[in-house]
Amino acid sequence: MYHFTETNFKLELSASRRIVDEQTIAQSELNAYIANLAQEIAPEPEVQFIDLNGFYNYEALANGETIAIITHDSDNFVTQPWIVMVGEVEVHRADTWAKCAHYIQWHYKQGTLPKLKTLSAEELLDKPFDQLTHQEWEKLKAYNPQLYSLAA
Repeated sequence: MYHFTETNFKLELSASRRIVDEQTIAQSELNAYIANLAQEIAPEPEVQFIDLNGFYNYEALANGETIAIITHDSDNFVTQPWIVMVGEVEVHRADTWAKCAHYIQWHYKQGTLPKLKTLSAEELLDKPFDQLTHQEWEKLKAYNPQLYSLAA
């Protein structure tokens, strides 16, 4: 008959903990390796959020293009003041900025985020300048109007 002493029990316990720790480390390394391979094969699009004016207005960019805007509705008694706008259309409301950001990321990844209608440079000139996004400003800067002569 074998009797465990306290020392034997502690040795057995430390050996089993070491095995579990090694398995946990090996599993986390395998998971990281698989995630890196998946990112190389089919990279997931990354959505960046740019603070437009340092206060409640954010632009969501993917591949350098604006896909949505997060803004804040400051009316009294609004329970969901954060708004996701695609173009001029409100597509989602939430009580926190993070929920709006998650909505954009998830729907963009799924391909279900409505597409932003892009305006031509001539149409952008009719829009108030304080409502232009960063990408629209860049489009206006690059705009080179064609001058047509009436005398031919």
